[in-house]
Amino acid sequence: MDDRLLERLLEERPDEVPERPPREPVLFCKTRTVRSGSLVEIECYPVYIGSYRRQLERVRVSPEAMRIVNDRNARKRFERLAEANFEPGKDYALTLTYATAPEDPAECERELRNYRARVDRARKKLGLPRAKCIGVIEYGKKGRLHHHLIIEGGLDRDVMERLWTKGYANCDRIQRGPGGLAGLCKYLTKGFSAKREKGRHRYFFTRNLVQPRITESRTRISRRQAERIREDATIAGEMIIRKKWPELELESLTVRASEWLPGAYIYGRLRRHERADEQGADMRAARLGPGERRGEPGGDPQRGRGPAGAAG
Repeated sequence: MDDRLLERLLEERPDEVPERPPREPVLFCKTRTVRSGSLVEIECYPVYIGSYRRQLERVRVSPEAMRIVNDRNARKRFERLAEANFEPGKDYALTLTYATAPEDPAECERELRNYRARVDRARKKLGLPRAKCIGVIEYGKKGRLHHHLIIEGGLDRDVMERLWTKGYANCDRIQRGPGGLAGLCKYLTKGFSAKREKGRHRYFFTRNLVQPRITESRTRISRRQAERIREDATIAGEMIIRKKWPELELESLTVRASEWLPGAYIYGRLRRHERADEQGADMRAARLGPGERRGEPGGDPQRGRGPAGAAG
């Protein structure tokens, strides 16, 4: 049984609840760590003994519970791709509308492909690779189709807007801070729960995106620690998570459990901040002699500093 089935079982109480076995049903707790840029997510869930797991796999889950879990996981995947590939203050949030809105989403997709091709040609002239991009096609309040994109910087924002010839375009830098990229992803995924035509995806992305890095462990959070987090997420839970990941700042911790289901699904969001990176760099530099710092690759032998990043 995977964590998605566990999430679906937690959405509602089934009509027939499997009987708990006489022995402890939880073998261990599996912890999945997903690293997407500065965002680090942890998902901890119980792994049950074989007989009890097989009973749970036979439990019928309603389509509504499945839809809720699938929508939630789609939002996670979207945000992870965005966090892993785009940088606030450098990359762009782009809105494209139509002066004469097409009624067919397929036509919108075609116009968007043509726009991205024009962007890539302009980037190629500057020696830049194809632009990374992720976005959605959605209906406005008046039923007009339009595009929201998160796209790689490099071209001037005026150029990005001028390359769109079908209507209004607005290109802004992604803002820094807690509500920047995370807030933008929340806004772009607001329509993921809406019904859509068969065969149409919730969002699109280019193939050159970097995938989040995922690791799994059976020992990172023990069964006893998971039980403590379930009983007291606010104090004991946050203390355990901060102790396990001391280099990260905890943003939120969510525990989902049920009285009929052993164990719990634990989800935490942590963040690696620039301040912590700078402190770590200072500590590493302090362990090196002055000559070693001046001789680092790309550094200035007179100033002892590396090259500054180019603005997008």
